[in-house]
Amino acid sequence: MRRSALYAGDLVHTRRDHLARRKFRYPVFMASIDLDELPALDRELRLFSHGGRNLYALHDADYEGGAAGLRGTHAAALAAHDVSAPATARLVTNLRVAGYVFNPVSFFLGYDAAGALTSVVAEVNNTYGGRFRYVLGPAQRIASGDHRIGFRHDRELFVSPFLHGPRSYEFWFDAPLDGDALAITMHVDTPAGDRVFVAHLAGTRRALTDRALLAATIRYPLMTAQVIGLIHLEALKLRLLGVPYRGPGPDHRPLAE
Repeated sequence: MRRSALYAGDLVHTRRDHLARRKFRYPVFMASIDLDELPALDRELRLFSHGGRNLYALHDADYEGGAAGLRGTHAAALAAHDVSAPATARLVTNLRVAGYVFNPVSFFLGYDAAGALTSVVAEVNNTYGGRFRYVLGPAQRIASGDHRIGFRHDRELFVSPFLHGPRSYEFWFDAPLDGDALAITMHVDTPAGDRVFVAHLAGTRRALTDRALLAATIRYPLMTAQVIGLIHLEALKLRLLGVPYRGPGPDHRPLAE
């Protein structure tokens, strides 16, 4: 049985601070890829290629250090932060669609031999070419339940030209290994504890087949082009509201308030 899958659902963004109060929702699908399955997916699916050109594709070079191989690069990122390598991993990400992809964030989810989520590498990209990998392991862990796992990390990368100052991220994962549903929430908090932004992704599992990919093409046409288009549309709306705009510096570090 194929372990890689698609998750179809919604992404919700909510901003509430002294500059703006906005909320929007749009339908999305993302892939959950078993890194060890990539060669088989490339052989068996007509509409998906690993490293090649196709309607849908995943290229290792689209990820930090990926040209050396995603599995090894993921393990190396964990080892550099003294986090144990997982027994198995899933990459939750947008696939290339017709050759194009932009991933605001991809998640490398690491599970132990019992299927428990033990680590996450959240790879964040901004629209200015910056990228940062947040390595989340035992030192960043803040809470856990039956399946819901939380991590906290200070913000290290400039992301939004409309949201500045020192901020911390809380990442929450309800992501049982190959479960029927997936939910990921990211909170953005000020040092005083005020929650100014929330992003929430939730989806239900679908088998990764050519039929499912074709259905996704119809339901979510040019998915990754929509992602970048909606980012710029929301930016335009914030500018029209008068929210101050400030671009990143050359180091892509967050700017002061």
